Amino acid sequence: MVAAAVLKELNPTGTGKLVLFETNYGVDYDVIHYLVFILLGVCGGVFGGVFCRANFLWSKSFRQISVIKKSPVFEVALVTLLTALLQYPNRLIRETGDIAMQRLLVDCNNIEEDWICQQEAKVTGKGTYYAWLISGTFFKLLLTTITFGCKVPSGIIIPAMDAGALFGRMVGQVVPDISPGIFAMVGSAAFLAGVSRMTVSLAVIMFELTGEVNFIPPSIIAILTAKWVADSISADGVYDLAQHLQGHPFLDAEQALSKVSEFRDCEGSATVDLLVPPQKIMEEMTVSIGPNYRVRPSTLRTKLTCLRGRGVSDAGLVFVNGQGRCYGYMSQHDLEHLSQMMETEGWEETTEVSLLEGTLFKCIDTRPLSVLAKAPLEYAVELFGKLGVRYLIVVEEETARVVGVVVKKRLLSFFDGLK
Repeated sequence: MVAAAVLKELNPTGTGKLVLFETNYGVDYDVIHYLVFILLGVCGGVFGGVFCRANFLWSKSFRQISVIKKSPVFEVALVTLLTALLQYPNRLIRETGDIAMQRLLVDCNNIEEDWICQQEAKVTGKGTYYAWLISGTFFKLLLTTITFGCKVPSGIIIPAMDAGALFGRMVGQVVPDISPGIFAMVGSAAFLAGVSRMTVSLAVIMFELTGEVNFIPPSIIAILTAKWVADSISADGVYDLAQHLQGHPFLDAEQALSKVSEFRDCEGSATVDLLVPPQKIMEEMTVSIGPNYRVRPSTLRTKLTCLRGRGVSDAGLVFVNGQGRCYGYMSQHDLEHLSQMMETEGWEETTEVSLLEGTLFKCIDTRPLSVLAKAPLEYAVELFGKLGVRYLIVVEEETARVVGVVVKKRLLSFFDGLK
């Protein structure tokens, strides 16, 4: 109670209300309106699925252009110009996203002086208003698609909700005896569900934003419908695709295990040695240290040059003794740091340095996790997923000789190839 009183007094939203989009519709919905809620869910799912695919293709094509890649400020300038040209002429989307959302959720039974209510109260001459609703929905969808993922944080929640509210308000114009703001609220939830694929949590968020308990069931129906439709168009949500584009090695263990099971059913076997890099790459990653456990700085620099030439940042070097067994592993990040230290301290290129003590010893993981080459592929998935390891040393069963090194990104690339 104290928190609510303080929140009311501070008025952080500037609306004088406890929640950002607080509403109080004076009418209830009937059973027939559930068909409209389902329709909003279908449209929200179509938008979400198409948006995810379109934004993914846009990021892979337009943002890979050399000019855009080298100068992201240029992309931001183009997006800003396009946003101003498309949104400012339309009174419904001229303001910022949260203000536009508040206006679209308005109940005209209580606030007749609002501009939207004045347009909807007209008996004739509503064509311009309808055109603004339709064009506003289209422009929001277009701008959200091309702005999400640019170098200036633009967000996805409010833009998606704005698009859904515009579309819902437009649908509400043809449904009699009920406030169009109700369909704007449900439409905003449906469109956001299609993009984010959230379900129960999104229904709670909508309740927290609007304070409307009575409209939780319609929101849930639209949200679930939108998610099912969006999943049928694009299996991954916008955040999953963005994560994939950025190259972040996130592993969904349950999904990966199901893919391994499907692969085994098709191929007959699935063992860890499927993930081992080609022989040439392994030669670039392997450092033989001999019986004295010493290595030359020039050798490390040469290996680092090879790793850089591959264009990856999560590789490393595996150190093996004369029997081919693993002594330790050094990540590329540590190798980069060591290279700078060698240059600063002026290490002799041809003077061998011990791996058993000193700086080199501190940079090497002398007890990396290993897995047998013929072990089931599920072992690697479990180790990467549950223990959070970044690399695994693959060894032979009889001799314990190093066969290869597997990093998490290589495992993910293997699963991407199975799609």
